[in-house]
Amino acid sequence: MKSKFAYVAIFLVLYSVFVVALAPASWLIAQVNLPSNVKVSAVEGTIWDSHVEQVIIDDVVVNQVQSSLSFISVLMLDPKLDLTFGNALVNGPEGQLTISGLLSTMLVEDARVSIAANTVALRLNLPIDVIAHEQLQLNVSRFVIGAPICNELQGDLQWRNAAVSAFDERVKLGGLSATLSCDKGELVAEVEPNNNLGLSYRAQLKQGGRLSGSGYLTPGEKFPEQLKETLSFLGSPDRQGRYRLKM
Repeated sequence: MKSKFAYVAIFLVLYSVFVVALAPASWLIAQVNLPSNVKVSAVEGTIWDSHVEQVIIDDVVVNQVQSSLSFISVLMLDPKLDLTFGNALVNGPEGQLTISGLLSTMLVEDARVSIAANTVALRLNLPIDVIAHEQLQLNVSRFVIGAPICNELQGDLQWRNAAVSAFDERVKLGGLSATLSCDKGELVAEVEPNNNLGLSYRAQLKQGGRLSGSGYLTPGEKFPEQLKETLSFLGSPDRQGRYRLKM
C-alpha cells in the first residue's frame, strides 16, 4: 500500500513539474505579484524560452526581452536565466545578463547594458537644464543582491565621447567613467578623477532608491571653454579652485 502511495506522489510531482514547464509564460507572469511601477505586455513562449514585447519600469521602456532558462541548472537546483533585451533599431536600453541564485541569494553576472545618457540625466537634479548625448555603457561582472541593495558589486560605468547641450550649444566633455562597488549594502559609483572636467565625485544609492553624492569640480586646462560661464551656478570656488558638488 505504501509503495502505491509513493508511486502516486511521484506521479503527481512529475505531472506538476510537466505542467509548469509547458505552461505559457504569460500565465506564469500573471501569477507573479509585480511592483506597482512595473508593467509587462505581450508575453509569449514558455518558462524555458520566452519573449516579452515590452517592460515598463516607471517611465523607462525596455523592449524585446528574451529569456532562456537552462534545463541543466534546474536539475542542479540552481536555475540560471539568460536575458537579452533591446536592439539598435528600437529606443530604450539594450543589453544582456545572466541571473542565478533564484532559490537563494540572487546573483547577476556578465551584465552589459547600454542606455541613452539623457535617460539618466533627466533624473538628476542638475543646476541647469542640459541634454546629455551618446550612450552610457554599464558593465557588471558580479552583483550579489543583499540588504538594503547589495552584498557585492564589481563593475564600471563608461560614458565615451560624452557631450551635453546647454544654452543651445553642444559641448564635448571627453570620456568619463566610474567604478561601481558595494559599501555596507549601498551601491557606490566613484568617478575616475582623470577627466577633462576635473571632476571627482562619489554617489551612493541608498535604501528606497534615495540617491546622494558629493565631490568637486576643478576646472583645468582641458575644461571646456563653453562651460566656464556656467560655473557661477555652482557658487564660489574654494582656495584650491574647486567647486563643491552635492546631491
